[in-house]
Amino acid sequence: MPEFEGFVNWSFQSTPLQTWIWRVFLIWTSVGALVLPFGLQPEQLARWPATADWVGTARTLLAYADLVWMVLAALVVYLQAAADEGLARARVAGGIVAFGSAVVEWVGATTGFPFGPYVYTDAFGPRMLGVLPIAIPLAWMVIVLAARQVLWARWPGLSRAQLALGVGAIALATDFNLEHVAWKVRGYWLWYPGVDSPPSWPPWQNYLSWFLLAALFAALIPRPAGTFASARRPLGVLLAMNALFLLAHLVRWVR
Repeated sequence: MPEFEGFVNWSFQSTPLQTWIWRVFLIWTSVGALVLPFGLQPEQLARWPATADWVGTARTLLAYADLVWMVLAALVVYLQAAADEGLARARVAGGIVAFGSAVVEWVGATTGFPFGPYVYTDAFGPRMLGVLPIAIPLAWMVIVLAARQVLWARWPGLSRAQLALGVGAIALATDFNLEHVAWKVRGYWLWYPGVDSPPSWPPWQNYLSWFLLAALFAALIPRPAGTFASARRPLGVLLAMNALFLLAHLVRWVR
């Protein structure tokens, strides 16, 4: 694909573990293209003509499918960061985003600040103390670290402020693509809980908060040293996520 040659280095040689996780992520994403856009939920399988054992196994897999997908995406991005910047710097970067987003999201889900009034459900996997799904900090880490890697691979001379603003912009675009899928299709969270006739869009401060927080997390991460070996897989993760969300929008519109 010559058109991408100037954008990322495609010659990076990964470890067998990275390659294996990447391939599983691609397979899981392909399966997700048949499940996520149609809003298929575990309880719907009970109406399918099949044996009880088959239905039970499928319901269990489906209940954790989205969480597994996010874990795989986080591993792909984190291992790439470790390969490029070293394990210590990757731990710092991942820790800043995961811990920071967990704190902010916990406050947001319990107080409504800064995102607006919302509550999480069990659709995105187990919730910590019944509040925050463990997949949410992983999602923040995937988006922020992947965006940071892609931007730095393309423009290695960016200042910390420029890199932070770029990450914020990518996070904002991804959240704009994600919100209705997560709310209306997958039911990861519910906006305006307890309101009989809620607005059809999330509060405006949700999008502003996503931009500002992603930019802040990126600014707190130490500036990359040197150039990244490859941004192919982080870019692939971002594209795969947004492609599935867009497909879900298309299916919803056609229906």
